[in-house]
Amino acid sequence: MFHLIRTLLTKTNFFCYVLFTVHVGTLPIHAQQQSTKDIKSILFIAGDTKHRHGFHEYKAGSILLANALNKSGLPVSAKVHWYGWPEDESIFNDVNACIIYADGGGEFGEKYAFLDQKIKTGMGIMFMHYGVHPTKEVAENYYHAWIGGYYDDNFSVNPSWVADIKPRKNHPVGRGVGSLTAYDEFYWNLNFPSGKKCNHCYPLATAIPTEKNMIRYGSSKFWNKQAEEKLGTPQALLWCSDPNQGARGAGFVGGHYHRNWAINDYRKLILNTIAWVARVEVPEEGVSSSNVTRAMLNKNLNRPDYPEEIELPTTDLLTQEPGKKPILGSNGRMPPRASKKPKKK
Repeated sequence: MFHLIRTLLTKTNFFCYVLFTVHVGTLPIHAQQQSTKDIKSILFIAGDTKHRHGFHEYKAGSILLANALNKSGLPVSAKVHWYGWPEDESIFNDVNACIIYADGGGEFGEKYAFLDQKIKTGMGIMFMHYGVHPTKEVAENYYHAWIGGYYDDNFSVNPSWVADIKPRKNHPVGRGVGSLTAYDEFYWNLNFPSGKKCNHCYPLATAIPTEKNMIRYGSSKFWNKQAEEKLGTPQALLWCSDPNQGARGAGFVGGHYHRNWAINDYRKLILNTIAWVARVEVPEEGVSSSNVTRAMLNKNLNRPDYPEEIELPTTDLLTQEPGKKPILGSNGRMPPRASKKPKKK
């Protein structure tokens, strides 16, 4: 089947940008030996982006994670659809967990209602990075019920900082995850429902932003007094909705820099979470996966012909000088940055 697909792609010169769905990797032997009913189906929806090379590499990141799941020995079958809503919605049939890694929460329009019906019938859902930042209307109608929290333009922020990430103690998503420190655009000060509205929602991993570990304060339109006052307090970077019955949901704010998928514990934390959302038993040592090489990191990128390759993460990223804290305006928000003057010819 895979040989046939490759042949068709070659003969028709059908580029990856076109809406298309593939199974990535192969099912592990362990999973092949189990009945179809025992195998959990995981679907990644990877969005397109206008971000620069190496940022928001949703397709490449999703394929990398799906391959890892398919080779993990767990009873799962992961597949990836990229760039937009699938034309053939039968792709969602029998899906146990849908992972949305995309700009603007996916920007699915009326299709959020379709997702809502799937979730109500038991499909788990997880949003990653810009995926946790939908419109206010979509957030209020769906996100609190699906995953608990979301990025709120009124008070959430998007700095890039060095986070010492602490998984929730004695929870399956933290299994096998050791010391984990990463530099990423980790959103925080998100909009979470009160306990009464979602008493089964809670953080899965937290970190403490400080002036010392804040490298870039993010977009000037977001930095605000409410977030600034929470410097020095634990913030949820990964969280969930965990009802006793029905669909689990999760949100993860990282995934801005594609290189971070090469960090073993960073990757394991998210693989564990995806398996958990699909209601797969997470092994005591966590979901295993092979080390990500530079070659693996540079496959399936949005701009495959870009001359510079994405480098593996280095420890230098963790020792960067902190940025200068913005001065807030009278409205409690950061004034817009001055536009750069055009260079003289």
